[in-house]
This record gives sequence, structure tokens and C-alpha cells, in this order.
Amino acid sequence: MFRFDKKQEVFEFGKIKIGGQPGEYPTVCVGTMFYSRHKIVTDEDKGLFDKDAADKLWQEQAEMSDTTGNPCINQIVGETDEAMTRYLDWFVEGYDAPFLIDSSAPGVRAFGVKYATEIGVADRAIHNSINASITPEEFEAVKESDIDSSIILAFNATEPGTKGKMDVLTQAAGGAEKGMLEYAKEAGITRPLVDTAAMPLGAGSGATVRAIIAVKAMLGLPVGGGFHNGASAWDWMKKYRKTNRPAFVPVDIGSNLVAGIVGADYYLYGPAENASLIFPAAAMVDIMCAESARELGLDVLDPNHPINRLI
Repeated sequence: MFRFDKKQEVFEFGKIKIGGQPGEYPTVCVGTMFYSRHKIVTDEDKGLFDKDAADKLWQEQAEMSDTTGNPCINQIVGETDEAMTRYLDWFVEGYDAPFLIDSSAPGVRAFGVKYATEIGVADRAIHNSINASITPEEFEAVKESDIDSSIILAFNATEPGTKGKMDVLTQAAGGAEKGMLEYAKEAGITRPLVDTAAMPLGAGSGATVRAIIAVKAMLGLPVGGGFHNGASAWDWMKKYRKTNRPAFVPVDIGSNLVAGIVGADYYLYGPAENASLIFPAAAMVDIMCAESARELGLDVLDPNHPINRLI
């Protein structure tokens, strides 16, 4: 629906391209595995899990990707070094897709980037994330690793609006001594993926979406986020879904589509189990954006784009 004057960067991860003008490339869908209390995990500390179930879950996501043309990336969450080792070994030995290294523990994220470098898969690893609260240990681990891609989180604790998000990316703000993009550059990140830091409704959700336009217009970088987190944190919906559970699905999936229509390049859509819901919806928005792009003098640059597969 937009054509930005700023040159739009496109970063490659194997066969996957992220970025560009809206409509040129399909939106990348990133599903999460091994998250807290994930039913396929039997021991979160040791990283013991049902490998058959994990294979099935990833393959279902990959099949949806093949069907719609929307690329997929795996967000791997581990809570201990041992768990991260097991999860990464399983994925890189069986599949050649890109993946995110994530954890609630900074030390485990630091271990993850070191391990990805050690086993020779840093070129398809994405660190999550460089943010205003990153620890010196984690920052140094990223800097010393071979990883050159990271999520750059535009979260500003002191100013949740669009300006605050842009400030924390580009200058000292939100308690940080430098902008997050400067930190990323120092850490050797040459493929930054901006995350506009989803906020709950009533606490900055509008800025989460508006910042997508600002990032692409002012920085020209690929941008996306975990937009479903804003929907999940909506207090009214938390209560309402207890007695009206089906109502949450369109809210959860729809939070991504609102972002997509204004130019988001990727969705951190949450549990990989939702692949059958998000991929067709993402494809629908991509087709709309592609049609609009053609009206604006742009070309669809991916032969596997949903407009070429599903129309």
C-alpha cells in the first residue's frame, strides 16, 4: 500500500529474502518452538523433547510455506545451555533453514551465538535480540561470534511512542548510551532486522504499527515484530476469551495482518502450531500489497510470491 522514497534494504538468508518495498517479496513467517511449557518438551533444563513431534511441527510449517510462498524461519527457544545445544543440533542436522537463537536468559543467548559459530552455522543464525537491556556478556558474545544478523528491538521504556522507538534505534535513549543500530554495527551485525516491540492495546499498540512505516521510511531496513504479543497482553481479551475462546484466534492472527498491510517484512507469529492459521492470512495480505505495488510502478521480485502461487 506504500512506496517508500528511501532505498529499501533486502537481506538474504539462503533462499530467503527479507525486506524491500511492500509487495516485492512475501512476508516471512517465524514460528516458535521449545517455548515455555511447550508440549513437545519433556525436560526444559536438559532439552529433552519428542523428536518425531518436533519434526512434524517444523515440516507442517515448511509445507505451509511451500503452499503459499511465504518463507519460514524457526525461532528456537532454550532455557539452558544444554537445552540450546540439543535444540540447535536437532535443527541444523535435519534442516537447512535459518533460525533465531532465543531464550529468557541472556547467558543462554550468549551461549547460543557461540555454539552456532562453533558448529559452523552462523550464516543462517539470527540473534534475538540487541536491545537497551542487553548485558555486556551477551553483547561481547555476539561481537566475538561469526553471526552477522540480529533482531534489533525498538523498545524504549521511557517513551513508548513512535518517536521513542525511533530514538532508541538511532541515538542514546531509553537508558542506553548509544542507539541500538550503533551497538549492532559495533557487534558486527550487517543484516539487522528491526522489531518495533509490540505493546498491549492501550499502552502503545498504535506506535508499534506506526513505527513500521517510520522505520522503512527513515531507515530503509527490514522490519517486523511479535505483534501477537500485543494481542495476548490485552487485558479485556484475557478475560473475554475464558468464556469465548474462539474470539481470540482472529485477534491473535489479525494483529500480524494489521502490521503487514503497512509494510511489515516478517512476523514473529508465536507458537509454530499456528502455521495453518497464519500462512494463508499472510498470503492474503501479500497479494493485496503486491497488487498495490504494481499500481505504484513496482514489480513482484519473487517468483514464489503468493500472488504467483495462489491467484
